[in-house]
This record gives sequence, structure tokens and C-alpha cells, in this order.
Amino acid sequence: MKKYIVFSVILFSLFVQNLAAQGVHIFATTDTTEYIVGDYIDYSLELKYPKGYNVVVPVIKDSINNLVFIKYGKIDKKENGTEVDEIRHYIFSKYDSAAVTIPSFKITYTVNGNTPVQVSVNPVDIVVRTIEVDKKGDIQDIKTPKRVPLNWLFISIIALLVLLLLAVGYFVYKRYKQKKGDDYRETIKVVIPPHKRALEKLRELENKKLWQQGLIKEYHSEITGIIRSYFEERFNFAAMEMTTKEIIENLKAENVSTKVIITTEEFLANADMVKFAKFEPMPTVNEAMMQEAYSIVKETKPVEEEKGEKDGDV
Repeated sequence: MKKYIVFSVILFSLFVQNLAAQGVHIFATTDTTEYIVGDYIDYSLELKYPKGYNVVVPVIKDSINNLVFIKYGKIDKKENGTEVDEIRHYIFSKYDSAAVTIPSFKITYTVNGNTPVQVSVNPVDIVVRTIEVDKKGDIQDIKTPKRVPLNWLFISIIALLVLLLLAVGYFVYKRYKQKKGDDYRETIKVVIPPHKRALEKLRELENKKLWQQGLIKEYHSEITGIIRSYFEERFNFAAMEMTTKEIIENLKAENVSTKVIITTEEFLANADMVKFAKFEPMPTVNEAMMQEAYSIVKETKPVEEEKGEKDGDV
């Protein structure tokens, strides 16, 4: 009799799990199957399940370790009658060429508090390629620089304006000295915090629109120079002369948050690829570089400064 009861319980449990599995549909896909090194890979999970199901999606960046996790994308969720349709987006990237299989992993769900059930997500195959170089192309001679004839009239006008400005400046200076006489006036030196100076330089660089004009390498060189200079002033180590690895080690020694460490590592890695591997990133990567730079500065500014800015609405 006991064996019959145990057997019945097992059969009932299997029946409930199979019934629940019939109402859950999970499908993984990417926005395309071919990418260039450094492209953003939009990986999405489409889930369909009845209302009342408790679906638990694991931490995706821990489940997919053969791609570089960039950020979480948007979540689209809607209910149709008794069914829930949900699409979750995740952004990844890869910095070397290879055929990649995004692996399968388990998603767990329960129905009315019953035994948890696991469903496997389908694997997805993609290909990451490098930019092809035409090795058979002809070698072109270096073009000689073109000579631009000097415009002497323009130069003369500029010289006269400079002399006029110098004369006016000297006159104003003399009048000022006469008025003040021997009075002493203490000069107050305004010290601009490193994070404010860095943010201002980032805004200036953003307004230049270098990468939009095709000046990709110049853009990445300037933006990393701003962040390296900020690290030197903020944490007092020679970031301008250090490798990416050395900078990361120094930031860890300063007890910087893991979020900033990961962002900085990705930020400098992208710039290194552009400067040394002659890699031409997608526009989305260039835009992400600026957002990462702002985030690095804002996440590492002194706590006192942050509080003062909030109190003063800076």
C-alpha cells in the first residue's frame, strides 16, 4: 500500500511538471548572425507563459562567458488574456574573430508553489569577423604636400590688429596701475576639482564631433587622454605613462568599485584596439565610449564634492 502511494505521488508530480512545461515557451536569438569585431551583439530572450507562473531568469552575464557583457537592454512585457509575452534584451560584444555558439542554459519556473521546473534555452550560433584588408592592392606613393600661397594682405591686417590690441592693453594697464597706486590686492586662486575639469573637457570633446567626421583615432586618443589625466589628478598615480593593466591595478588599490573597474577596463580596451590594432569601431561603440567616460568620472568623484553639488544644485 505504501509503495502504491509513493508511486502515485511521483506520477502526479511528473504530470504537473509536464502540464506546466506545455504552457512555457522560451526562444533565444540575436539581431543578426554575422558581426565585425567590437560590434554590439543584441541577444534577446523571448518568453511566453501563462499568468501565475513564477519564471526566474538567471544572471545572463554569468551564464554566457564566451562573450563580453556590455549592459542590460530594454524589457518588453505585455499580457494577452491569460498569457504573458516577455522579451528581454542583453548587449554583448567580442574583440576577436571567431565562430561563436552562445551556450544553452537553464531557466527555472514554478506553478502555484509546486516543485521547480527547469527549461533549457536554445543555443545560438554567430560569426565575428575582422575587417578584411586587400593584400593585393597597389602600393601608392606618398603625396607631396601642396603649397598654399601666402596672403600678404590678410597677414598685414592681422598684424595691425595685434599691434592695436597690444596698444590698447598697455593703455588699460597703465590706467589701472595709476588708479590703484601702491594698493595691494590679494589674488584668490580658484581651484577647480579634477572631476569638474574632466567633465568640462568631455563636453568640449563631445561638441567637436570628431568621430562623426571620420577622425576615429583622434577621438579615442583624446577621450582616453582626458580619463588618464583625470586619474592622475584624482588618485595621484602616473596614468598617462601606464598600460591598461597597470591602471586597473592602481584603481583596485584605491578601493574603486567593481562597476568602475569593469567599465574602465572595457573603455581602455576599446581605445587600445583603435589605436594599436587599427580597428574601426561601430558608431554605437564611439557613443558608448563617451557615456562610459562620463560614468567613470561621476562614479569616482569625492563623496564630499558629490554631497556639496547636490546641496548647491550644481
